[in-house]
Amino acid sequence: MNNQGIALLITMLLLGTIIATSFGITVLTVNQTSSTRLIDDSISAIFAADSGIEKMMFSCSGDKVSPLPSPAKFISSDMGNGASYVVYMADNSGIETDDCSDNTIKSYGSKGTVHRAFQAGYP
Repeated sequence: MNNQGIALLITMLLLGTIIATSFGITVLTVNQTSSTRLIDDSISAIFAADSGIEKMMFSCSGDKVSPLPSPAKFISSDMGNGASYVVYMADNSGIETDDCSDNTIKSYGSKGTVHRAFQAGYP
């Protein structure tokens, strides 16, 4: 019986298994990192949209620090963390208005490729 080369064959099979396992772990790690980044961006976009709602509610309240722009729309280019928002007053049909007496505030927050939106009623 000729057993020459069996050690090389076993070594190659073990190395192949180790390389395949390492590659699988790398793919899983990269996918999880990407998902985590999207979740972080989503949270930032949600808070940006919420900040827009708060800014419009404050601007339309009786304690105005500055006059409301016409149309009643605010655009934040950067909130310090890469997130931004666009917020405006809308009438019942969803069209932008410049009147705080309309009862709908729409706010869109974004960070990176993620966008989130809120709509709030305003008395």
